[in-house]
Amino acid sequence: MKSIQRICALALAATAATAVLTPVAAHADHPYAQASAVVAADGSIIRSRNIVDVWRAYRGTYCVVVEPGVELHGGTSLYARPMGRYWYPRSLSVERGARACGGNWFNTFAVHSNIGYGHAADAAFYLTVS
Repeated sequence: MKSIQRICALALAATAATAVLTPVAAHADHPYAQASAVVAADGSIIRSRNIVDVWRAYRGTYCVVVEPGVELHGGTSLYARPMGRYWYPRSLSVERGARACGGNWFNTFAVHSNIGYGHAADAAFYLTVS
């Protein structure tokens, strides 16, 4: 009987440790990212690395300019994740050479935020370029 109690106690402790450590890992900076940013819903930069400028073009669309030294040739990964809590869930997509951001600039791309049925909605987000 004591061995079952020990196993249950260890399982509970492991679950608690995972729950405590997971939020820290989820918000950690990406050490191998070439550029990263935390952008507020109004388009202002909260924190960034190798990001020149960010602005809100219009509702749900943000333009991001990365440093010229960031390597964007080949297999570059652009990743955006919503930040915060909203009444409706947000989905984000990243587009290079968007017209909303002034055309086909190589180091500029757009982040689009949508809710259901494709309606644009503002959202704060984390951005990573690897």
